[in-house]
Amino acid sequence: MDADVFGMIVGAAVLAGVLVFIYVVYRRRRRRKRVLVTELLKGYFQGGVPADQLARRTRETISHYFMPDAELYALVIAAFQDAVDAKLAGQVLSKEGERKLLGLLAALKKELGLADLYRIEAWRAGRE
Repeated sequence: MDADVFGMIVGAAVLAGVLVFIYVVYRRRRRRKRVLVTELLKGYFQGGVPADQLARRTRETISHYFMPDAELYALVIAAFQDAVDAKLAGQVLSKEGERKLLGLLAALKKELGLADLYRIEAWRAGRE
């Protein structure tokens, strides 16, 4: 094996290693930000954080390019479902409790500018 081929193999291996490292750092950072947003949402649905403060802190934590609206919407709905499940925990949710949780969800969606997922998908389908 001559030196040129060996040099290309080593170069390719180094490039592959750098790309794998960048991917691992990106995924780790993304997972960490997702956990932070999930914790913020959990606190919001427990009544600890107002919607405007949550929106500000969420925008500080993530960027639009780092977490698209559809993913943020999914995290919001998952946190809402967790809050409903926690309230139910063996008992029937009262109408007042239901209204409160739905009001929190509506205020959060308005503050974050999130449309319902079916509207997002219909909008994307119309653009194509």
